[in-house]
Amino acid sequence: MNSLRYPLGAVVCWLAFARTLPPILRRGPQPALVALCASFGCQGMYLAMSAPSRLTGTLFGTVTWYNVSVQMWNIAAIACQQVLLIHWLHAREEARVRARRRLALLACVPLAMAALFELAVLHGHPRNTFVHPREQPYFVAYEVVYLTAFALGKAVVAKACWFYARLTEDVWVRRGLRTAAVGACLDLVYALGRFADVFLVHRGWDPSTWADVTRTCLTLGLTLNTVGWTAPLWGPRVQAAQAWWADYRRFRRLRPLWYALYRAHPETSLQPVPGSDLFALWDLRFRLHRRVIEIRDGCLALGGQTAPGLAPAPGPDGSEEDRARWEAARIAAALAARPGRGGTTGAKEDTEADTGPVPVMSTDNLDFSADVRWLVQVSQAFAAVPAACPDPERAPAP
Repeated sequence: MNSLRYPLGAVVCWLAFARTLPPILRRGPQPALVALCASFGCQGMYLAMSAPSRLTGTLFGTVTWYNVSVQMWNIAAIACQQVLLIHWLHAREEARVRARRRLALLACVPLAMAALFELAVLHGHPRNTFVHPREQPYFVAYEVVYLTAFALGKAVVAKACWFYARLTEDVWVRRGLRTAAVGACLDLVYALGRFADVFLVHRGWDPSTWADVTRTCLTLGLTLNTVGWTAPLWGPRVQAAQAWWADYRRFRRLRPLWYALYRAHPETSLQPVPGSDLFALWDLRFRLHRRVIEIRDGCLALGGQTAPGLAPAPGPDGSEEDRARWEAARIAAALAARPGRGGTTGAKEDTEADTGPVPVMSTDNLDFSADVRWLVQVSQAFAAVPAACPDPERAPAP
């Protein structure tokens, strides 16, 4: 399973590294941005180097210097994240001093790991499994140093991200910080599982039972951490794509009503009618505004035209769907009663005294978005009226 989850996690980290590297090359080395980019690179190296089983060996096999180098990439990623948080929380000059002190402290971790592992090698080949910690005291000390630094670093990241997520007003920064905090908490599951592998085996703990759980939590945590840190970069683009798709669907759904009104009053349109809306992919916000305005103008151009036998309007207690259906029926009747569409002059004269122009907006009349939602309901109800809109593109909009 490592051959699948580790490469996938590494790809996410390397994509984040590639995304944050160009701003550094353009703007120059900004400490916080460099630390962020370096943390992605270190996490990517850890996951990529953890994938080949021929080098890392089985999970509970002999530990080599290759395994030590893999774990040191994890410590390097934690150091980069600590530097990033320091530059977020403090002024530039103070942050430099604090970052140097923190890096000096964290540099002791890989040095201690290397010294303890060398001592463990002198007493035999270290293994990830043993009956009692006293069998490999130096390797146990090595694991304690590594896992303690890892757990403390992740706990600091999780606490800081969750705390500052409540203070920011930027929605994508808030979401990203909370995602990174969740990822750091998942990484703590790995640390707890490895501590149990070291100290609870002699009490009946079976490491193989939880191996997949702990390593999956680690990979998922590193991936969520990367996704969270980069959320302010890609989040607004995702939001813009969602808004574009919503506008496109509304634009398409307005076509049945708009096309029928355009055929009745072509003068309301500033541009020639397109043969299809499928390829209206550019200037969509402008096109949507124009379509709404042309629907209003077309409805107003109908005046008070209606038809006998139209059901009375729903009362104040009627649902919005009922009002939309009645509005669609009224517009369809007004279009059918136009001169030249089979309606008689006498019928027109009888109805000219009716109650003013056909309403085109929601009774709430709040804003443009509310107006669009209302007109979409009316257009969908209008499209369901038999023979209401002779549009070649009558098929239901997506």
